[in-house]
Amino acid sequence: MAITCDLTRVVSLQFTMFQSHMNMYQLTGIPFDLHEISHSGLGTLAVSRGIAWHMEHFGYLVSKLRDTPEGDGNLLSNTALVFLHEGGHGRDPSSGARYSSHSTENMACLIAGRAGGLRPGQHVVASGMHPANVLITAMEAAGYSGNSLGEVSGDIPALRS
Repeated sequence: MAITCDLTRVVSLQFTMFQSHMNMYQLTGIPFDLHEISHSGLGTLAVSRGIAWHMEHFGYLVSKLRDTPEGDGNLLSNTALVFLHEGGHGRDPSSGARYSSHSTENMACLIAGRAGGLRPGQHVVASGMHPANVLITAMEAAGYSGNSLGEVSGDIPALRS
């Protein structure tokens, strides 16, 4: 509502905290909390079921923005949204385990909206890039000109037209 009424144009939304101990059994059928799924030995597919629950809520937000008229388009056309999760699907740098949900490799990041020329609806493999580069790209699309976030700098040109 705050975005729709133009009370704010900046929002941060966190569905669950990192290392969340939210019981996931009724949501996924897996008898662990969200964080413990990654330690359960069930692999990254089980973790993906927890991520899918988050994606349902992210998708709901995206659809609400798409369905809200604004100017010649809708709110989604004038918004930059980013979805990040705390882990990837690859080698765990600390243990060396393959296909670890604690990996910093192959972290899925999603962008929605078209603010500042963002190009959603595509799959971009950004090898060697940090998830913060996705945030920087979205921040630049929304008007930020710093090109860095902490020790990470640079955007991902393929995400913008």
